Amino acid sequence: MLRKIRRSYIWTLFFLLLTGSVLLQKPEAVFAARDTAAPKLSVTQNTTAPTNGKVNVTVKAVDASGIKTVKWAYDKKAASYFKSAGKALKVNSKGIASAAYSANRTYTFYALDKAGNAAVKTITISNIDTKAPALTVDLSTKDITNQDVILTFSVKETGKGIDSLQYLTGTKKAGDFTKQAKSLNLKTVSSDTKKGIYTYTASMTVKANAVFTFLLKDKAGNTVLKTVTVNNIDKTAPVFSYTLSDAAPTNKSITVQIKGEDSESGLAAAYYMSGEKTIEDFTDSARKEITLNSDGTGSFSVAANGNQTVLLLDKAGNSTIGAVNVTNIDAQKPTLALNYSALKQKATITYTVKDASGIGKIKYLKGSNTSTTSDKWDSAKDVSSASSFVVTSGGTYSVMAEDKAGNRVIETIDVQLEFKAVWISYLEFASYGKNGFTEESFKKTVNTMFDNVVSLKMNAVVVQVRPYGDAMYPSAYFPWSKYISGTQGTNPGFDPLAYMVKAAHDRGLAFHAWLNPYRVTTGSTDYSKLSKDNPARVWKEDSDASNDRNVLSFGGNLYYNPAVKQVQDLILNGIREIVTNYDVDGIHFDDYFYPALGSGYKTNFDAPEYQAYAEVCKMNNVTPMTIANWRRYNVNTLVRNAYSMIKKIKTDVEFGISPGGFIDSLASDQAYYVDIKTWLSSNGYVDYICPQIYWTFSNSTYPYDKTLKKWLSYRTSSTVKVYVGIATYRAGSTLEKDWKNDPDVMRKQVEYGRNTGLVDGYVFFRYEFFYNKTTKPGVDRLLDIL
Repeated sequence: MLRKIRRSYIWTLFFLLLTGSVLLQKPEAVFAARDTAAPKLSVTQNTTAPTNGKVNVTVKAVDASGIKTVKWAYDKKAASYFKSAGKALKVNSKGIASAAYSANRTYTFYALDKAGNAAVKTITISNIDTKAPALTVDLSTKDITNQDVILTFSVKETGKGIDSLQYLTGTKKAGDFTKQAKSLNLKTVSSDTKKGIYTYTASMTVKANAVFTFLLKDKAGNTVLKTVTVNNIDKTAPVFSYTLSDAAPTNKSITVQIKGEDSESGLAAAYYMSGEKTIEDFTDSARKEITLNSDGTGSFSVAANGNQTVLLLDKAGNSTIGAVNVTNIDAQKPTLALNYSALKQKATITYTVKDASGIGKIKYLKGSNTSTTSDKWDSAKDVSSASSFVVTSGGTYSVMAEDKAGNRVIETIDVQLEFKAVWISYLEFASYGKNGFTEESFKKTVNTMFDNVVSLKMNAVVVQVRPYGDAMYPSAYFPWSKYISGTQGTNPGFDPLAYMVKAAHDRGLAFHAWLNPYRVTTGSTDYSKLSKDNPARVWKEDSDASNDRNVLSFGGNLYYNPAVKQVQDLILNGIREIVTNYDVDGIHFDDYFYPALGSGYKTNFDAPEYQAYAEVCKMNNVTPMTIANWRRYNVNTLVRNAYSMIKKIKTDVEFGISPGGFIDSLASDQAYYVDIKTWLSSNGYVDYICPQIYWTFSNSTYPYDKTLKKWLSYRTSSTVKVYVGIATYRAGSTLEKDWKNDPDVMRKQVEYGRNTGLVDGYVFFRYEFFYNKTTKPGVDRLLDIL
């Protein structure tokens, strides 16, 4: 066994020695025979996607004999090229080498194994894109606009195409573009994939000024960052305001100072038009331009109150309509009306003034001064704080009203502290027109009388226009007076009252229409002598028994019954038509009220009406008035209603009564029933009382001075005037010793009244006796002081 082992070991050792010898002697011949194949060579790039970075190429060479070297070269090369050229790559133990390339190109890789075999392989890199795309942004307009601005994007890409276009508001960096960024939709305009040229477009609507940053990224990752500022959008209308050069009332033109503010695009123009206008009204031909200063202010002049409309335009085309209201221009003079009332020899001048801007000053001067620029107005008395002022002397007064705008008006008024009037009764008409008047003869008669009244230094006439329940004018209630036409109820063919009122006013005379409220006839109770349309006759003859007592017969005369409402309505209607239809200055009642009824006053005249009244009172458990007080109540009711009705129609028409001067008899329970104390102490009954004090100073019953004092003592109202009735007809007569012997009686009566400081005027009975031979001495002495 051991022998066998040794033998085997020897043979093995021999074989090894033999083999080693062979290898040492011929090595090349041994390998060449065994490796003739070229290395296996593979070339791969790390990405084929577009990139703006380097492309990594991995080269792997595998060979049985091992890789001796790996090289690369630009473009396509043959293996022979690499024997003396090419760039070697470091190969790891696994036969792998790598290289990074930053340019698109064809690259050739070469591998040589240890047996001398070689292999080449090419690769073309085409996905590298390091060129940023081109981005341009155009605005739809660079001009100031009040519309949206459209941004149009043009993109040109030379490479692999565009990946996205995003934006953020504000000035941003690329790193700010996170998920918050907004994307725009890119539309492909052209695409040349062979050449790698692409064009795109996109758009974006911008509604308000802002800064935008846009990030354009291509598919290789190249980016373009562009900031666009949009600052030409102005959708805000200008702001309008204005001031007036003068806010106070003025009679001059006003400058309207306007101001337009527009912080975005600035103002372009301003225009104005009169009136309330809309923007459509501002045509080129209608509007007026306002020159604007650099600060947006401008002005225009306005000469009259009213609305003005201003149009502001900014450079973007926005508009604002502004309203200007001018109310303080007043180029019109105030309206000024003057009136006066005299009481106790003082005159209260009342002014009524109106003006759009308001009244600034009221001044007055004694005398006539109609110049608004007169220096005298500087020192004139200012009465602006009151609506009236009092003067103590008669004559002409000038009143100037100046409004707050500076316009002035002057009116004058002739003040007469005394009412000086003449009674013209039906007796004058009966005397001058015995059978009635023609229109011509009536006018001639009136003209003569009124001219004479003026020459007598009078300022009023008290003319009897309804002496006996008739009328000297066309009446709806009473028949025509016979003292005009000659026959009661006959139309004369003209209007006597209308002419008399005009004739009086033409001469500066006040006209008071004198009425006898209750008298129907004197000296006759024959109804047949009345015209058929006379209310007294109508009531008497109709078949209605209820109105038979509307007219009463007493003492041979006919009277309207003061206790009957139908009678009072008739009298009031007659007053109403005069005040309504004629420009009379007053309504005047004389002394005919209830007649003197004597001791049988409780049972005569209207006693049946009183009994009916008393029965009604008893039925209602009311204590009746005495018959005397009841009669006074009847008269007071008529007087109060007459006053009220007159004032409702025309406040400036006066209502006066002239009772008999026998003041004690007026208070008697047997006669007249004239409640003179109430009338003189109360408002709302009369404007004046004119007692007929027809006696001299030496009269034993009614001496003039004492009687006048008594009348004046009853006057406690601050609105009732007291005139004195003077008996011109008694001058020179034998009615009293002094009338016969003293031609100064009337003069003394007037002077005495003036000396009291309380008498407001005088009325003389009557016209005819100013031209009478008997009265002439007394009249002449009287006229000296009038």
